Amino acid sequence: MRICALGSGSSGNALLVEGPRGGLLVDAGLPWREVERRAAQAGMTLTGLRWALLTHEHTDHVRGLAPLLRRGVQIAASAGTLRALGIPGLPLEPGVEIEGVHVFPFSVSHDAREPLGFRLETNGARAGIATDLGRITDEVLSALTGCQAVILEANHDVARLLAGPYPWPLKLRILGPEGHLANEEAGQAIRLLGEGLQHVVLAHLSDENNTPALALETVAKAVGDWGGRIYLTYPDRPGVVVRV
Repeated sequence: MRICALGSGSSGNALLVEGPRGGLLVDAGLPWREVERRAAQAGMTLTGLRWALLTHEHTDHVRGLAPLLRRGVQIAASAGTLRALGIPGLPLEPGVEIEGVHVFPFSVSHDAREPLGFRLETNGARAGIATDLGRITDEVLSALTGCQAVILEANHDVARLLAGPYPWPLKLRILGPEGHLANEEAGQAIRLLGEGLQHVVLAHLSDENNTPALALETVAKAVGDWGGRIYLTYPDRPGVVVRV
């Protein structure tokens, strides 16, 4: 299984996963032409793409949904997300198999209708995705434990957010239990996930309230002598291709 964040952040989110029988998208926040261009840039293929998983209905995760539907791509998400979007799709149940990948959805704390993270499993490989969440719950930790790769939100630096120009209601939303995960919280979660974790991809970094260097530094300090590798995602280009 290969995974690449084609784009991550408030301007648009999309992950491409290559399973044993084909590719699937996780989120559809980029225009189709950008998905094609960035997939090619990453050395991955969209040939025969038939499925997209959606974490939730916020615009930066579904902005490119209409072109996928026109192309006949099938959508899988929580029942709440499908209702919020008003589209048909597959309501996800634990262990459903899509393109040879077993999908295990789990609840995350975010201000959407029924938001999800995903654990993807195939042939002994496990990867976890949790990119919009205000806190790390026991359910999230349980779902991500045992994964060799995790795509995890590191949205903001708390001090930078508090000193920044955002209005207080927005700051409180981001800091709240249904908002977004801070760098330090991401690092603490990684430390709890154990030695089997080999790759961590930091996602959904804020342009205003974070920097790539600050996210890396804070998370690396929190995890200590862990031994795995930490990668960044970008709003305007694909990140590293992780193989598990």
